[in-house]
Amino acid sequence: MISREQVTDIVNARLTDEELVEALKQLSTGAVTLEVLRMFIEETRATAEGKNDLPAGTGLIDVSGTGGSGIAHFNTSTFCAFVLAAGGVKVAKFGNRASRSGAGSADLLEALGIPLDLPAARVADVIARAGVAFLFAPHYYPGLKRLAPARKAAGQPTVFNHIGPLLNPISPEFRLLGIASEHVYPLIVQYLQESNSGQSLVVRSQFGIDELVPGSLNTASYVSGGTVQDLSFSVQGGPLFDGDSAKRIDLDLAHNVSVFNQLMDTRPNTDVQPWLDLVCLNAGAGFFVTGTVSSIDDGIIVARDLICGGRVKEKVDEVRRVYEKCAA
Repeated sequence: MISREQVTDIVNARLTDEELVEALKQLSTGAVTLEVLRMFIEETRATAEGKNDLPAGTGLIDVSGTGGSGIAHFNTSTFCAFVLAAGGVKVAKFGNRASRSGAGSADLLEALGIPLDLPAARVADVIARAGVAFLFAPHYYPGLKRLAPARKAAGQPTVFNHIGPLLNPISPEFRLLGIASEHVYPLIVQYLQESNSGQSLVVRSQFGIDELVPGSLNTASYVSGGTVQDLSFSVQGGPLFDGDSAKRIDLDLAHNVSVFNQLMDTRPNTDVQPWLDLVCLNAGAGFFVTGTVSSIDDGIIVARDLICGGRVKEKVDEVRRVYEKCAA
């Protein structure tokens, strides 16, 4: 098994470019173990900068996914962050640019006119005033920039995909965490169980996507207080994927922005209905894990009312105004 010294060398990019690419390839998804994940999480978090300027994670939720499915998909978690904030939940969303998908959360936020250069010292103020702040990963882990070329050259999901959502420097009390890999899913659940940190709903759809998907069997594990409860379920709704068609979806940044803007319309058209079902399902899960509602079904109703009642559009506009005043 890989040693902690080797993990430290990878995290701190102490190897040549060729050695880094080869090391990441050897750490294929099937070779990842709980101990490997734990070492990479610990060694990467040790390099974080600006943590002392951030608020405590009490009462905050992060909604994010590992990516790595190979499917260019809508950035559901970013839209859900606005839905949750519109519903009174405080959100500290951690994210990055896309490495393999059509658009990462940072790409979409930038396209929506929300700057990525929010100083750590202003995060608490933005959350207090707007209900949501976005933490751009390279600001807190600048050393990982050196790994970006090697991760792309590896041509496959790397261990950094799997641990990404767990690197949020705020360590939020609540998590809605999507895992694309069937192999890594139980390892992340076990890691959260053993670390006994807050309350998490870990999810994965049968299509290998790191979120809950309508018309799908969804694996869901509720982790709290060192215990795990299986909440897996199937759900009705407009299906977005049906096996091979999932690999043919090409939702690039421009399409992400288009879907995002259509979802903010108080009368969504039929073309966007499947995406509306998708975001309501995932936002509903976010309301559930924070204890805002007693079930995901109740959360779906709340999310749909917020979107179709115009509250989410108002929240997006509010966040833009607050960021204009608070960003660097």
